[in-house]
Amino acid sequence: MRPSGVAGRFFYPGPTEVRPELLAAMGRRMVAHRGPEMRELLGRVHPRLQPLFGTGRPVYIATCAATGMMEAAVRCATTRRVLSLVSGAFGERFAQIAERCGREVTRVTVPPGEAVTADQLALALEHGAYDAVTAVHVETSTGAVTDIASLAAITRAMPGTMLLVDGVSSVAGMPVRMDAWGADVVISASQKALALPPGISFAACSARAMARAESLNDRGMYLDLARYDEAWRRGETLGTPAVSVLYALDAQLDAIAVEGLEARFARHAAMRALVERWVEGAQPRELPVSILAPAERRAATVTCLRYGGDTADLLERMRLRGYVIGNGYRDLAATTVRIGHMGDHTERGVARLLEVLDEAIVEALRVARGSAD
Repeated sequence: MRPSGVAGRFFYPGPTEVRPELLAAMGRRMVAHRGPEMRELLGRVHPRLQPLFGTGRPVYIATCAATGMMEAAVRCATTRRVLSLVSGAFGERFAQIAERCGREVTRVTVPPGEAVTADQLALALEHGAYDAVTAVHVETSTGAVTDIASLAAITRAMPGTMLLVDGVSSVAGMPVRMDAWGADVVISASQKALALPPGISFAACSARAMARAESLNDRGMYLDLARYDEAWRRGETLGTPAVSVLYALDAQLDAIAVEGLEARFARHAAMRALVERWVEGAQPRELPVSILAPAERRAATVTCLRYGGDTADLLERMRLRGYVIGNGYRDLAATTVRIGHMGDHTERGVARLLEVLDEAIVEALRVARGSAD
């Protein structure tokens, strides 16, 4: 079953549109978070999260933004030196988290729209020993995908070096194969391709990452992945969970099972293809749009468009038409806009969005030319 109940006007790259049925699920009464009803709920949720991460390992649920689980990964899987692969703002965030946790950080940085390659990683690892490598699977600020499998192959060859992955904009929208790739920690959150309200995040950890966590004495308390593992084995969460969001998660996992995970991935890829075809068709008409990431690096969940006009003006024209798309992020704010085609959006909804976006750009160009005259 493909999603059909989404109005399809909120295409922000996270948080994204949430179906009314999921919002309604959040209205259920509260239950004791250590009681049998919560254990039953978690017992349904936990095994259905694992396929989204491509793992047979536990997937821990935390009531915090994904930034919290990124910090947990740094605190629990590193001791001194971190190599951060930076292909955009969120790769840089991972690096800054490590620095604020007192780690010595070396960056490998590539231009926006690109991704660090296995060769670049191998070269960097030749020049020093690191506790961990941080990487972002889908860089939300640029729409570029990193080949995690190839990075993991390099990292696994380095004794004692973990691979920590931000999968926030890929999990539930693109294939993630944590076990097959050999990644050590994969992190995600509720408000992206899972199409839920913000409020909870997730972390899956390899056995060797958990062994390292258990060997450290300064993991903190709330961000201690070893304590998350203990709670998971009791059928509980660490601390009071966001109960209402868990209700929505339970309902969404039901819907994902009906649609089928591979069908969900194919739908996301089809939405990306619609955007690509629209951009190809816009260029002969001299509309000032192009895709930042090269074809082989484009995410199925978010597209970053270069725009040769006033980005703030374009966003406002879309808003007046009842549509929300994303602004460019930080250094890209003045030159790009972003489309979040993830979660429960459909090809039909994306096609209509692109029609409206086309109209808004044509109008903006006409106004700009009139002002110039």
